[in-house]
Amino acid sequence: MPREKKKMLILAILAILRDGTDADHRIRQAEIITRLQRDHHLSATRKSVRKNLGDLQEAGYPVVFRKGWYYEHGYTPAEMDYLLDCVSGSALPESQRTALLQKLTKLGGPFYEPGREIVSYKPANPQFLYTLDTLHRAVAEGRQVSFKYGNYDVDKQLHPRLNEEGKPKLYKVNPYRVSTANGRYYLICNVDKYDELCHFRVDRIMECKQLKSALKPISKLANADEAPLTEQYVDEHPYMYTGKPKKHRIEVRRDHINDVLDWFGMNVTFEKVTEESAVAVVVADSTSVELWLRRYREYAKPVEK
Repeated sequence: MPREKKKMLILAILAILRDGTDADHRIRQAEIITRLQRDHHLSATRKSVRKNLGDLQEAGYPVVFRKGWYYEHGYTPAEMDYLLDCVSGSALPESQRTALLQKLTKLGGPFYEPGREIVSYKPANPQFLYTLDTLHRAVAEGRQVSFKYGNYDVDKQLHPRLNEEGKPKLYKVNPYRVSTANGRYYLICNVDKYDELCHFRVDRIMECKQLKSALKPISKLANADEAPLTEQYVDEHPYMYTGKPKKHRIEVRRDHINDVLDWFGMNVTFEKVTEESAVAVVVADSTSVELWLRRYREYAKPVEK
């Protein structure tokens, strides 16, 4: 077989396995030979097919033999369903969401069948993916960023906040972490002219730019020894409102301990535990605690120290 044909043969075998097999749909060497002739107009012997299959395995391709040959795709159907649900329910613009869903679906293999798409009617910022990429790179490279920050109005459009002169306000911040809470992305950061942690909704950030200036180390913030780590910030702001976290005591029914831990994290401690109830000691901003108590008022109430 000519050298060029040999190169094409191994690529054709890889394509046959990747595009036409999975763990539940395996094929034998005879079927590979048939598909090579039918779909790629290539002839091959069993020996040459077996050698190329071995070469693919040695090269690290997920080609597996178990009572037949198949390509082991990277994600299980359950993992694919989860990823597609996350994207379907996101605030991405419809065109970006559709394109990403199509790309992800291919990762499930040729026999994966996604469920019905969940259409999102949330406000969508077309700059979202660009902003997210810029923030991740800035965090990784230890650089400051600047951006405008918007609010929606009755026209359902995102409008930048204005400064005292009536012009779009420009924020210069030190980005420490991008995190998720309540299905939304938040930037945990420090506005450069202040010395405390704060947060911004990523989907409301506009015209984000990475700067050349190095970010301010988190150790330079006020009360750095007592300041919460960025990993704890979301737990201490479960509804992502501003406000300094402080201790709150909440009496809650034992069958709703799950709800306490879901919203306030695993750093919660418990006092006065009985068979029916317990007092949860949570550290969070007051607005978040008030909103949580309204939601769970039938099962929880605030208590004095």
